[in-house]
Amino acid sequence: MLDYEQAELVQPSGHAVPDGLQGRLSLYFLDRPGGDHGPAQRLRVALAMPARDEARGTILFSPGRTEFIEKYLESIDDLTRRGFCVVIVDPRGQGLSERMLDDRVRSYVATFQDYADDLGWVCDTLAPHCPKPVVAMGHSMGGTIVLHAILSGVLSPSAVITSAPMLGLLDIDNEFMRAAIRGLSALGLSRRNLPFQKQRGGLPVAFADNKLTSDRERYKRWASFFQNSPRLRVGEPTFGWIAAALSSMAFVNRNAARLGIPGLMVAAGGDQIVDPAAVERFAQRAGSEYRVVPGAKHELFLERDPMRDEFFDIIDRFLEDQAL
Repeated sequence: MLDYEQAELVQPSGHAVPDGLQGRLSLYFLDRPGGDHGPAQRLRVALAMPARDEARGTILFSPGRTEFIEKYLESIDDLTRRGFCVVIVDPRGQGLSERMLDDRVRSYVATFQDYADDLGWVCDTLAPHCPKPVVAMGHSMGGTIVLHAILSGVLSPSAVITSAPMLGLLDIDNEFMRAAIRGLSALGLSRRNLPFQKQRGGLPVAFADNKLTSDRERYKRWASFFQNSPRLRVGEPTFGWIAAALSSMAFVNRNAARLGIPGLMVAAGGDQIVDPAAVERFAQRAGSEYRVVPGAKHELFLERDPMRDEFFDIIDRFLEDQAL
């Protein structure tokens, strides 16, 4: 147990921690001091120890939009069984990290550099407890965050792995829409919710309407957190969040050739949110490995076992090839 304030693990409807994580998972609140980056920020962080005496390294994980530590307990178990220490951060404005607005459910951030700086600060703060090499890993928005953190110089891992990284959005697929969102945000609507979104008030849509996974049970388990734990809810994106995301995607794509470390970019073949072609273009420019899980929806970590197993096989081969 580290000398930080302990944080709560949310377990709605009696959701249990996977057997393999019992006694090896700790949650903390870390208080990032204020400064040039902005006001002080309270972040919830999970630290999971590997399922063997000598750690293989550390996975530093950044979740996607609306997401939280508990969603990834199954995957944390998978990674610690592979010998890694795992650090996962609730991004600011999500999970039990400090919310950005008085309306706690609104999905807002001023700039993705804030997310990136938070991740770099957590990595530095926990460095004495996190054996090297460090592999940065992120899903969707989290994939953009880890790439932004690396390319902006606040994070220096040995390798990076992303799952359906948000490098091009299918529902914002033309310059007119992008310019309109940026303009409306700049005109004072940055904290207003984007209209015409199926999700309302942070509650999940019905399984039949979801774009995330074809696994009914994993979707049901994920949805139950929002249904039964209002504190975890994050609503539809604001104009400001989308504008910040567009700026970050442009920065990351523009600087892909500067990545400079081994990378694995995995796309979901059936993704209806992130454009796999954008992921492939980034990988080519960055000199990273690009792979696709055919038929999978956006949430590769929550997909049905055959696709999820294929995804983890791709990760295993990459780590082995990089001697990590």
